[in-house]
Amino acid sequence: MKESDQELLNGYFQSRASDAQINELERRMLADPDLRQRYLQEAMTETSLRSIALQENALPSKYAEEKAAPPKHKKTFTRIVMAGSLAACLAVFFWIGKEEPSVGVILSSEMAGWQSEHSTVDGAEFSPGVYTLQSGVVTLGFHSGVEMVMEGPARIEVVSEMEIIFDYGNASFHVPEQAVGFEVNTRHGKVIDLGTRFSLSMGEGNSGARLSVEEGEIAVHHNRGAVKHLVTMERASMDENSIHMNLDWNKVKGAKISEQPVVLRTNGRERTVVRTGIHGLERTDLLMVKHVETRSHAQFDRRSLLAFDVSEIDFDQVAQARLILNSVPTGIGMGANDMPVVSHFGIYGIPDGEHESWPTTGELWEKAPKPEHGSLVAQFSIRRANLRQTVVLDSPELLAFLKADQSGEAGFIIHCETPGKSMVHGFASSRHREAAGPRLELVMKKP
Repeated sequence: MKESDQELLNGYFQSRASDAQINELERRMLADPDLRQRYLQEAMTETSLRSIALQENALPSKYAEEKAAPPKHKKTFTRIVMAGSLAACLAVFFWIGKEEPSVGVILSSEMAGWQSEHSTVDGAEFSPGVYTLQSGVVTLGFHSGVEMVMEGPARIEVVSEMEIIFDYGNASFHVPEQAVGFEVNTRHGKVIDLGTRFSLSMGEGNSGARLSVEEGEIAVHHNRGAVKHLVTMERASMDENSIHMNLDWNKVKGAKISEQPVVLRTNGRERTVVRTGIHGLERTDLLMVKHVETRSHAQFDRRSLLAFDVSEIDFDQVAQARLILNSVPTGIGMGANDMPVVSHFGIYGIPDGEHESWPTTGELWEKAPKPEHGSLVAQFSIRRANLRQTVVLDSPELLAFLKADQSGEAGFIIHCETPGKSMVHGFASSRHREAAGPRLELVMKKP
């Protein structure tokens, strides 16, 4: 007789489910969002109950006799379980029901690739939090009246409708009269707008800030106490030491404008391949990887392929290469609690020849390029507590592989080197709605 969803969940959480039952539960969860939500809620409840049990076991010794009496213990434990379950349910209820305050609206976006836990579609309201724009241009409209145009790559933290923390990127601001006092905080100081149009540019790391006022006035406050006012058509730079007025930005230490890299994208030349046995496990918005060693779970093996058209690139003029991936949760698998604390991954370059000719649709596992067919060009690790992150790879092996290409296509395999039968790791594809897909950045030699 076919087991119900609840019976499979009960068996899993009571540690009596067989491999076949776990496989069946994973199959159903993949196809049923409601079942995935039930699993998450029961997992939270289970975690709460374990925490309560551990606290009870750690009671001071003066309670030992009371715990030793079976009838009283059973009654007390039942009450604790009921209270714990109720608390967990209430926590889930209030957590799901809580809405973050809106501080503005995403007015427009042009080829925007986001890395954010918040909704980032055009017309969506945005709330306080960290926003990373991998590529493209977006216009943010704050409820205070401020309009901010931001060009990726950039990262900001929205504090309120009157304050942001600017980490890096290029942006311009229009601050109307009713929003005078709008603050932009940076690593070296803050900018207080006094009603104006101004622009700000900052690199990553400890690089300086470049400021230019198109109209109006701003006050620049350095972390060391200095204050400078900039008015229409004035510009300045700010580093860790001081504020420099009306200087040639190219000569300011820490604020040198570097040549923009050539950015290549997959343009859809990407896919996940799944071991034959179960069909329909691919998702076009994700590049998924999973490494299973046990035969009973081998059908869930996954690895991902991606490629870039490099036929127009003169690699003799390339000084540095970076492969950038965005790790994102997939929601597929039996839970992060069963995942290794740290998972390791390898990027393998696909050599010129027959292994480059893989199709983007259809069954492929047996004929797909394998790690042993290629050369290891980069390695990285992801902790299970931080599944949402940007991975930047710039090894000498990557550059050497690209320089050796003769076919005009640079292809790669993403392979999980850490075996496990639980969670499926994922990376945003070019079709992902919020995170930017894979990109290859090439820094050219200066003439």
